[in-house]
Amino acid sequence: MNNTDPRTENELTRSLSYAGFILLSYELAKGVIVSPIKNFYAKTTFGEGMPFTSYQGDVRGRHKSEFQACLLYLQDFMEVIDSEDVLAINEFREHRNKMAHELPSSLTIRPQAYVPLLEKVDKALFKLSNHNAFMEVGADPEVRALGIDWDTEYGAEYALFREILEKVRVMDIEVSRYV
Repeated sequence: MNNTDPRTENELTRSLSYAGFILLSYELAKGVIVSPIKNFYAKTTFGEGMPFTSYQGDVRGRHKSEFQACLLYLQDFMEVIDSEDVLAINEFREHRNKMAHELPSSLTIRPQAYVPLLEKVDKALFKLSNHNAFMEVGADPEVRALGIDWDTEYGAEYALFREILEKVRVMDIEVSRYV
């Protein structure tokens, strides 16, 4: 760092770490949102009278952006998330885009300021991960017989998101020890 730059090395490290956490978290969120729907439609043949038709008809027709179309599908058709969840995820997406496309201007960001947003996203991603875990294995009668509490179960992507959220929560505290 040069003498005219107000950031310390630790602050720069924190900012770059936070940017990496956000980029990774968004990819995890995208995986929880888009991948299960695409896999469901790719692996399933629908018979007459089913509420599903095709990925294009049921999902992609909802919005030109695949991500947005999947969110709308999960909100309106599957009723897994609500409008608050969609708003939180879209705000998170905007934050991720800013971090990804305007990184130099984001280097003075305080991660703690975004913990409330990440907590709202956490709530939405838990709903999605819980739903995905149940649909993947919990609907199987043999698995259901195991007595698993499906109100608390979730998948690996969500577990990693929670770890990242915990790291962001303590990020400013740990950096201030060295400043």
